[in-house]
Amino acid sequence: MKKIAVVINPSSAGGRTLELWPTIAQKLEADGYTITSHISLSEPDFRNQLRQFSHNFKYIGICGGDSSLTIAAEELYHSKFRGELRFLPAGSVNDIVLDIREQAVITPIHLGSLSTDTYAKNFIGQANWGLGVVVNRWVGNTLRALPFLRPLQNLIGFFCIVFSHLLRREIIEAEIIADEKIFKGRFSIILVSQIRHWAGGLRFCPDADFATPEFQVVLVSRQNLVQLFKTIHRAKTGGVEAIAARAVEITFSREREVQIDGDISASAKRFELKKLKTHFSLRS
Repeated sequence: MKKIAVVINPSSAGGRTLELWPTIAQKLEADGYTITSHISLSEPDFRNQLRQFSHNFKYIGICGGDSSLTIAAEELYHSKFRGELRFLPAGSVNDIVLDIREQAVITPIHLGSLSTDTYAKNFIGQANWGLGVVVNRWVGNTLRALPFLRPLQNLIGFFCIVFSHLLRREIIEAEIIADEKIFKGRFSIILVSQIRHWAGGLRFCPDADFATPEFQVVLVSRQNLVQLFKTIHRAKTGGVEAIAARAVEITFSREREVQIDGDISASAKRFELKKLKTHFSLRS
């Protein structure tokens, strides 16, 4: 029997994680694992428990959403964990698990590393600016106020895209340096990713891979609403152009917020991104 330690985020999926956990635990036991589990009380408790588990277990599982997984990867990187991280998805939107299942990663993965003058964050999936930030905030506020609308999350997101564009809330002016390439302009979406899927399973970056040292960078210039939805539609089949780069610098005309793996994380005028190689593998 293999021993696995699982940290559970009870607030993922609007608080439904604990309902999903018994079924997930049964599947783990059927796969030959004996389980030590911990239900986190807060983010500091979540991080502290991961650090403790990293010294005593070869297999660590995360039951939660994308943001829970990226927090875990950040802690395990700092702990120099050399085992296997298993993602047990139980979030509202789980884009990262689509990549894990497609790529079947066994070798050590890379993390993206984002920094500003006052903030630093490591992540598994992607960082984005513009439309994703606005829609994330509006959808989140709506569901917190009216939680019974959670089954209509995708529809709410659609209307948030429309109103964000009509109200010009998503426009961001920026200069992007991707390795030696320089881009300037007004954008609706800036995405720096090491996963293929974003925004509920759309394949914005079909060549992205967290087992390689390069990001995929997607820049969607500000365009009319019809063109924007055509771009989003092309992403269903991986038809959006992306730029490969090992290092990315983004400078905005004013402070802008970044969304990292589903969480709005920080605000700054300038961001730097690079990749870090871990010692652990990732699977679902």
